[in-house]
Amino acid sequence: MIRNKHYVAGIDMRPLLSWRLIAISSIGLSLMMALMACGQGEGRTRKETVLNVVMYSYLDRPVHDIIFNGTDLGVMNSYGGTGTISGVRIPFAVQTLIWELGGPEGMERNGEDVRVKNEIIISSEKIPAGTRYIGLDLYPDDTAEITFAEFIPDRSARGRKILAARK
Repeated sequence: MIRNKHYVAGIDMRPLLSWRLIAISSIGLSLMMALMACGQGEGRTRKETVLNVVMYSYLDRPVHDIIFNGTDLGVMNSYGGTGTISGVRIPFAVQTLIWELGGPEGMERNGEDVRVKNEIIISSEKIPAGTRYIGLDLYPDDTAEITFAEFIPDRSARGRKILAARK
């Protein structure tokens, strides 16, 4: 009779042991990968989000070269809008916003680059669940306001007052 730990009743058990070891290892590896995937976002904070941006202007002149955090958002007519700019990366930080004032030749401040005067801060905690759009409203005093929306945002309350006073 053969006396070896790999033989039972004269049958070589090494192939069965290796398959068992492979099966158990595979199951363990699969479970570990699943657990790692579940905790993927934990311990790591997101630094930005991607949203669609709709801009509105309450200036009585065209606005050119609107740059929001390095993304060119286009141009707007007097009291106009840009339409929707899709997939804009927005960092969770103080936002940068610059635009160029347009208008007819000789108009005051024509061609001047304007940097938003007020501080606009976006953090993950400030963005409501379901948000897919931000409204970015430019005001005549070189300030701006951001609103969050699930669908295309409306003009801001301050902007609606400016438009009503204009009529």
